[in-house]
Amino acid sequence: MKKPKNQIKTHSPKQAALIFTGLSLISAIAIGIVFGYNSLRNIYLEQCVITDLNRQVEINHGKMVDGEVIREKLGLKTGANLALIDFKTKREEALKTTPNIRNISISRHLPDRITVDVEERSPIARVNIRGKKAVSGKVVDTDGVVFIWQRGTNMLPTIREADAPGTHPGAHLSGRALAALRVIEACQEGDLRELGILEIDASKNDYLLATLGNYSRAKIAWNQMNDIDSFESRDSMLKQLEFLTKAVRSHISDDQSVIWNATDTSGKIYADIKGAVL
Repeated sequence: MKKPKNQIKTHSPKQAALIFTGLSLISAIAIGIVFGYNSLRNIYLEQCVITDLNRQVEINHGKMVDGEVIREKLGLKTGANLALIDFKTKREEALKTTPNIRNISISRHLPDRITVDVEERSPIARVNIRGKKAVSGKVVDTDGVVFIWQRGTNMLPTIREADAPGTHPGAHLSGRALAALRVIEACQEGDLRELGILEIDASKNDYLLATLGNYSRAKIAWNQMNDIDSFESRDSMLKQLEFLTKAVRSHISDDQSVIWNATDTSGKIYADIKGAVL
């Protein structure tokens, strides 16, 4: 009967030495790779340090936000390392805290230069509170975002919100105020420009009260006003504004006492006398 073979294999001293030598060589190679990587990384990082702001940092901005503000928000200063700045987080923070900025595009030019393009918001209307004469300084763009800017806005139409303090800078218009914004947008194109809207009171529950270019007023309502950015709502709004434009155009005099009633969505526009219930 054969004896079972021993299942445990042993290595000769020569084999053990070869294994040890192999492992040592692998370890040495690994250490060399890590050391080499760190050395190359340090060399690269040294080249990414900002030493000359004017040469290495280009900020393209508009009128509202100064380039120095952008540099500060993105951490672009002498001694900063472009490779170590978390631009994604800083960009998001800058957009969140600066409502005047619509977008920031950042382009790295390796190893030591960067270009920042700042897209500022364009005001389309002023925003104030019903009954307030003092200028709030608040404006709104086509995205419905409210921000602060007064220079060159005197000729913009005004949206009157119901109650103070109104929509805060950085927030979006909503409800009737947003509906008023969409009317102002629409009246900047084509025949609707004839209405020449100066102001819209968005404090009413069932309609918007617009002051037109001839200082007559118009009560305006349309289907699905509460869902203003839907296709159906916009289509109904445009039709109602077209009916109103035709009615104003056909009116013989520029009687400021006229109050146009454009709340009937069947297309009928009524001209009420001054003193009608608003």
